Amino acid sequence: MNKFITATATVVALATATVVPVLAQDDRPILTIGVQSLSDGFDPSLNISNAGQRITASIFDKLISRAYWGNESGAGAELVPSIATAWRQVSDTQWEVDIRTDVVFQDGTPMTAEDVAFSFGEQMMWGPDRIYKAGSTYYGTFTDVSVVDEDTVSFTTKAPDPIFPARFTSPLGMVVPKAYFLEQGIEGFNLKPIGTGPYKLEEYKPDEYVRLVSNDKYWGGLPPAREIIFREIPEEAGRITGLLNGELDMIVSITPDQQAFIDSSGVATVKPVVIDNSRVVALNTFEPPMDDKYLRQALVWAVDREAIVDALWGGQNRIPHDFNFVSHGEDYLADRPNEHYDLEEAKELLAKSDYNGEELIFRIQGGYYANYEQVAQVLQQQWKEAGINVKIEIRDTFDEVTAPGKHMFAHSNGVQIPDITHPLVNIYGPEGIRVRSDAAGYSWDPSPEFLDLISKLETTVDHDARIGVYEQLLDILDDERPQIELFQAMEYYGVRNGIEWKPYSFWPMDFRSYNLKFD
Repeated sequence: MNKFITATATVVALATATVVPVLAQDDRPILTIGVQSLSDGFDPSLNISNAGQRITASIFDKLISRAYWGNESGAGAELVPSIATAWRQVSDTQWEVDIRTDVVFQDGTPMTAEDVAFSFGEQMMWGPDRIYKAGSTYYGTFTDVSVVDEDTVSFTTKAPDPIFPARFTSPLGMVVPKAYFLEQGIEGFNLKPIGTGPYKLEEYKPDEYVRLVSNDKYWGGLPPAREIIFREIPEEAGRITGLLNGELDMIVSITPDQQAFIDSSGVATVKPVVIDNSRVVALNTFEPPMDDKYLRQALVWAVDREAIVDALWGGQNRIPHDFNFVSHGEDYLADRPNEHYDLEEAKELLAKSDYNGEELIFRIQGGYYANYEQVAQVLQQQWKEAGINVKIEIRDTFDEVTAPGKHMFAHSNGVQIPDITHPLVNIYGPEGIRVRSDAAGYSWDPSPEFLDLISKLETTVDHDARIGVYEQLLDILDDERPQIELFQAMEYYGVRNGIEWKPYSFWPMDFRSYNLKFD
């Protein structure tokens, strides 16, 4: 079957951006954003966190974009052109992607098909000695990426790939300059990135601020801001004060109890959005007694998620099924049973386990997730009621959170590709972030049966058969319980009046001309 995808109406904003009247550079405003944390750099593979993606989205462009802006909620799932202009399936295992020829990197170097092929090729993404360790999570189905001509790149997969175009919407869907990347190496590139995006890195002061400046030669038109400054302000009160006194134009990570106060200020309003990311408690199955699945099951059933959501978010956010999200569209299994609070069931499961009252260490990163200290305290009390003794340890960094000695830790699952393979594959697939032994979140070894099913999920084209494989995977996770799904994240952005901007249902903050305007 031959499939050909071209630009659609939803991407008109991108295609027509170049006709926006060009303002004198000095007339454009500086946008200053208060964030709870800054990333440690800007390489896409090293900064998949919420702190990282909100910045890398402005420095880089993806090969194919997900049209988050396509509906009022910011959760659009349609795939639209970006660096790629069109893509077509030429055989069961081969695709061709046409690319723009008018794109230059932020140093003035023209982007070429060779740069695209390198960005998703064996050396970078999926070979045994790949530079991006997480690359095979997204592109492990590839066997060849090669240049056809100056505006065409060929991709070959090891088996039919039912979600080939969607793969490029992942956090590693960015195009990087081959020669410069190899010259700098991943660590050098992390601190001195060059992309094709609308803003380029100008200055970085760790733990203080990141300053981006307009890429005036951006292929998508003149960016609406002259500069974007991300200031690290860990305390929520400091971010709110800065927003209301005019020092900041936007802030992130507001707790819902502050929404009415900000909305009534006459200075700014809060824009809440449900994120395609769920807060979870990852269970370290390598640390006894957490190797006992009955204990893990008891921990799940002891959690009253609805009570947490009602008390801390006013019931605004969503309680997902394990790895089964509404954003999966027609593949969302709405009728699948979802674990729920049952204290007696938790106690019965605990009685089946070998747990003897040992203190279990639960680590979280302080101030990183809004309200999470309170969430941890509620969880601690709920587990206590079931007879499980948990100690909370608050750490400053994720590396400290995942250091040896923890039984469980705060983590998240992100729907990074709009398909049922995610977040399942990037969390618990063969190269998943909690399965790979060199990953910080390493906490579970899935069975060969589970990994075989993952492979089938990624290569099965028949829809009904694919859903059957998906349900088998979910059944195994329901039994093994390597994590506790809590609730989908809510992000509350504070935005100064006079700024028109839409938040999306994932972490990137988009400041291109179709999503940012100033009065």
